[in-house]
Amino acid sequence: MKLHRPTTRRIGIRIPGSPNAIDDTMALESGDPKVRRYFRSTLLLFAGAFFVMVFFFIAGFFLAVRGAERTVVPEITDLTLVEALIMLQERELYPRLQVKYTGNPGDRGRIIAQNPEPGLYVKAGRRITITVSKGAIIDNVEDYTGKTVEEVRSRLRTLFSTYEPLLIIREPITFVYNDAPAGTILSQVPAPGSPLAEPRELILIVSRSKTNRPIKLPDWTNLSSEKTLKSLSTLPVTFEFTQSDTIPSGTIVQVISQSPLPGSIIEPGSMVSLRYKAPASLPKDIRHGLYSHILPEYPVPVLLEAIVRQTETDDYTLFSMPYPGGPISFPYTLPAGSSIVLKVNGKEVNRMNVLP
Repeated sequence: MKLHRPTTRRIGIRIPGSPNAIDDTMALESGDPKVRRYFRSTLLLFAGAFFVMVFFFIAGFFLAVRGAERTVVPEITDLTLVEALIMLQERELYPRLQVKYTGNPGDRGRIIAQNPEPGLYVKAGRRITITVSKGAIIDNVEDYTGKTVEEVRSRLRTLFSTYEPLLIIREPITFVYNDAPAGTILSQVPAPGSPLAEPRELILIVSRSKTNRPIKLPDWTNLSSEKTLKSLSTLPVTFEFTQSDTIPSGTIVQVISQSPLPGSIIEPGSMVSLRYKAPASLPKDIRHGLYSHILPEYPVPVLLEAIVRQTETDDYTLFSMPYPGGPISFPYTLPAGSSIVLKVNGKEVNRMNVLP
């Protein structure tokens, strides 16, 4: 009896490294358990690799979208800028800088405000707004020699309008005889360039001109009261205005006579009297009148200022001059409800309200 050999199927497997890769084959029995195990192992290997890739992809995705870690905003006010930046960096917070002047020179380079407030929980990477002080607007005494007292007062008011003043003019101001125009600052203490670390008094030595030099009076007749006051403020004299009995005319206050007469030679400190004519017609809300006040006699001339104040924040100087004291009067034409403030060496000594 002839035996038949079981039919076998040759499975061709290419061997990449052989020269005859197409022809190289190896015969494996299709029903061999080793083949099945090999096939299953290969499938499981690919499936495992696939699931591992999926796992890492999902884990990476959730790590990316879960958000930054949370941290506490530290207290950084009163620290220097470098100290604050280091502290924020340690918590993975990022600064947004702002700078601002303060009234204290010692604050320069320090943190004066922060946002958000300390103690809040925020995400890492959050921007923290920090305000850094630039110190005082000025940290050294300026040079005021050659300027007038009023110019210095105006300068200091501008510099320290919103902060505690670091320079305060000492009163009373010392006036001395000098060839410089009256009101000119000759010297100062502290000296220019002195550091300003805290509030200090500013001592000014101011010229009151040569009092022994005779004065030749200009002609003020037919001038308006404003122009006459401006001219008088340049002379070391006292003055009074009186209203004339003549019939009012025109729309301005006009000087019609003076005593002593124009061209007269007088001594400094002498009294000048002026008569004026009242205006005949004025707008409905404008008032006319005569301001009058008696000052004490001062041993040296003081800085006299007449300030027109229409509101608490809107005022202007009518005139400013060295004045030896005694009576003073002048006409005004002002809106109803305004006021005239008389100051001596920067301090208010009298106020008159213009009636509605």
